[in-house]
Amino acid sequence: MRLAIRVLALAAAAAFAPSSWALFQDRVEVFAGQNVTYDSNVFRISSQLDPRATIGESSLADTSTTTMVGFNANIPISLQKLQASYTWTHTRYNRFDDLNFTGGFGRLAYLYAFEDKVTGEVGATHQKGLSTFTNIQERIPDFVTSKTFFANGAWLLTPRYRLHGAFIYSQQEHSATQRLVQDLERTSIEGGLSYVTPQANRIGGAIRVEKGRLPTDSVFSGANFDNSYDQVGAGLIAHYTLSGLTQLDARVEYVKREYDQQSSRNYSGPMFAVSWTYTPTGKLTFLTTASRDVGPLEDINTSFVLVTGITAKGTWAVSDKVSVQGNLGYSVWEYTAVVGNSFENRVRNAGLGVAWRPYTRVLVQAGVSREKRTSTLQFSDYTVDIATLEARIGF
Repeated sequence: MRLAIRVLALAAAAAFAPSSWALFQDRVEVFAGQNVTYDSNVFRISSQLDPRATIGESSLADTSTTTMVGFNANIPISLQKLQASYTWTHTRYNRFDDLNFTGGFGRLAYLYAFEDKVTGEVGATHQKGLSTFTNIQERIPDFVTSKTFFANGAWLLTPRYRLHGAFIYSQQEHSATQRLVQDLERTSIEGGLSYVTPQANRIGGAIRVEKGRLPTDSVFSGANFDNSYDQVGAGLIAHYTLSGLTQLDARVEYVKREYDQQSSRNYSGPMFAVSWTYTPTGKLTFLTTASRDVGPLEDINTSFVLVTGITAKGTWAVSDKVSVQGNLGYSVWEYTAVVGNSFENRVRNAGLGVAWRPYTRVLVQAGVSREKRTSTLQFSDYTVDIATLEARIGF
């Protein structure tokens, strides 16, 4: 109750905050926020298990509070733009205090443009936080540090042809020894060419090459185990405005992945990501996304994870200050095991939230959601209900 009072106190202060607060001609924002979250099943434990034997507690639920402090900067430099942001977070749990942590997320990017023909960005991100327990399902805190370096660009060769390229390098480090198999370094390079119509729609092709490397040695069945791989994909990309109300973005490609060890784990097949945005009125927006991609490895017994899913999100701007959001999702996670039987998880989720923005830099929001997973693997099912209340004020 005291946690909710803190958020409501900040919300009250936010409601009466001056709307004219601004720094450096409104190019820099400093903000603070407070979040309270109730989670009915923090460790995503199956209802078939006794929580006292699994996590040492009689209850699966807990309430956490997160304090946030940070800044956002958006500084134009002629046609270019410099963006920088950082959010420091401190989270405390009421019951499971071994999960308390201090983390954050930072981003630095330089957006460049030359005569409206060459555009792109170069930047980096850094994030530290607590990993989800979706596939740990034990009381094992796993604090994750992620770093990403990226560069991309597009060149309008002629009014009808557009060349693009991208480079991404990422690192991920896990604190839990059981999760070291996920300490994968990835390097990805992409290039493509598209035809641009007079209406600014695009359709073309792209080739993407990716290298994954496990930086730490893992031992499985008494031998060194390596999940390093090489992957190449080629396919079609499209960005199309079907009408003033509908927009379609699609990527369909054929992917081939080969592992450095155990070629029986190699995979080849189609991948896709298609999103459809529908805006029937100025106050309503619907976004539907269907995808099929390679998912993250969860443990050393898993060689490959294929994720196929669909999500639908809707936003209703009730007024200039109030909006309502909802979402539905369904996905199938297919796991191929190194040894033993392969298995499949099916995940369904739904959520509803409301946001109130009395001023440009003041936000109060609340939401509820439910996620339910069924699995062909024993004790991997779970159901979780989450409720959040958050207030944020900037100047």
